[in-house]
Amino acid sequence: MTSQREIQGEGYTHIYLWNCAKALLNQPETKSHQDFYFTMAGMLITYLAYEAYLNFVGIRLDPDAWKNEREFFSKDPYTGTAGKLKRISEKLSIQVDRAQRPYQSIKALEKLRNYLAHGKPEIYAFVADVKDGEEPDMFPLKIYDLVTREAAERALKDTEEFIEYLHSLAAKRVDDIPFKVRALSLPLASASGAPKRA
Repeated sequence: MTSQREIQGEGYTHIYLWNCAKALLNQPETKSHQDFYFTMAGMLITYLAYEAYLNFVGIRLDPDAWKNEREFFSKDPYTGTAGKLKRISEKLSIQVDRAQRPYQSIKALEKLRNYLAHGKPEIYAFVADVKDGEEPDMFPLKIYDLVTREAAERALKDTEEFIEYLHSLAAKRVDDIPFKVRALSLPLASASGAPKRA
């Protein structure tokens, strides 16, 4: 015999992304080129977790704006991810210091995200002074400035700090179970079920 149950739940995309970023950035360093790939991917996914968290909290603070998210956040003064943070900041009555950490670390992640998402060949030419017996750096690419282990560790720490800061303020305004715990310690999803009503 079978019965039907009505199930309601929610998956927390920012948690999937956050766990992935931590897994990538917690890889032990081996001094191989593979470290660079783990670091780059971890930094990118850290930024995606931040974006997903803004959607998670934004929809609860301002459901009307997030109902037509693509339209609402496609025009001034709320364009894109920065516009989402602006809207959330207004709803929380806070000013984000965009010139300081932790926000500056998130801004650096956004720069990496845009560099990768809109990737184009990087053309360069230069003259190098080279000491006898040494080889010049043949690949002075921007990616090597954007992706470093130190930047990744700082970005992970600062992004966590910033998300938890927003979450603690939102918890004062949102009476919802996910706001009873830290933002990045939620399970991957939550659900409940009951027998289907006739």
